[in-house]
Amino acid sequence: MSKRPSELSNNQLSNLKSGLLESKEKIINAEIGKDKEAYSLNKDELADPVDEAAVNIQASQALRFRNREVMYLKKINKTLDKIDHEDFGCCNDCGCAIGFERLNARPTADMCITCKEESEMMEKSNQFHRKSKSLGKTIQEIGRR
Repeated sequence: MSKRPSELSNNQLSNLKSGLLESKEKIINAEIGKDKEAYSLNKDELADPVDEAAVNIQASQALRFRNREVMYLKKINKTLDKIDHEDFGCCNDCGCAIGFERLNARPTADMCITCKEESEMMEKSNQFHRKSKSLGKTIQEIGRR
């Protein structure tokens, strides 16, 4: 028995999957092309404090972008696994089908637009329970470390 929502045709599903595989390949190939030097500081570039600050900012940005790519790669792998197990396109909250337009815009979406909007409104209204977008944890959870 297939859990796949009837909204997605085989052609639509195939297009979404190939887009995810293409994104995955780009991220992996981008990492292969980089060396460890891209994330480290060169002592020759640290002639004065201003240069050092500029290099630190660039290295920090490169690491932040790389972390975002790694997190997105995890989402892609999770989504590809859902496609393989035929539970792709179902909202994690309400179980309804996620519309093709939403999946086409954001293939890794795991909530329908209604549930996602509701979740974001609740998150914005409650600062104490608000989750970090990068860490996926609340202020309470981060403070427990």
